Amino acid sequence: MALSTKLKDESSRFISSLLLSALEGCQQGDMELVERLGLSIETMQKLDRLRADQIFNISGNYVRDLSALEVFQIDSRKISRIIELAAEETRQYEMIDEYLRRGACKTMMAELFGMRSTQVASRKKFLNLPTVKGRLPVSTLEEQRQIYDAWLDSIKIANYRERLLCVARATNLSMSKIYREVQEIEEITNKSSQSKKTKICA
Repeated sequence: MALSTKLKDESSRFISSLLLSALEGCQQGDMELVERLGLSIETMQKLDRLRADQIFNISGNYVRDLSALEVFQIDSRKISRIIELAAEETRQYEMIDEYLRRGACKTMMAELFGMRSTQVASRKKFLNLPTVKGRLPVSTLEEQRQIYDAWLDSIKIANYRERLLCVARATNLSMSKIYREVQEIEEITNKSSQSKKTKICA
């Protein structure tokens, strides 16, 4: 068992070294190792955005259910998928941080990311963000118009959380205020849609 664990650890380090070498070559315009591994440019771009410890974790996940000898037969589809998952996880953490920096409240973070109040508080403390107390100010008519226009302009963004961020970047208003206004916009839109369906059925 100890020998097997040692081989897994060494195999994991080997895969990490292989990925880092491929990434370094890619950055220098040498695609030979990348092509030999069967990895795409898109996968390497995702790998480039990860930290060293994340790359090591990718290697550990890759060798977890393989024997030591199987490690040396690189499954490009499997390792590409693991890199993609790690990149998605990194993107989510970056998104959470941007939401908090842009004034997202605990309720919003719970509904959109499933975060508990203690998690939100800990992350805000880590980011050195102040805790805002009191009720959210009522949006002015101008702010409502800005949010409505930006929400319509971003209609092609399928991801709801990304779309909210797009509105925040365009208007520079707080995420909590945007979330409240967008919910009202969608509620009115849904009622209007249901009303049209009722008339058609009648």
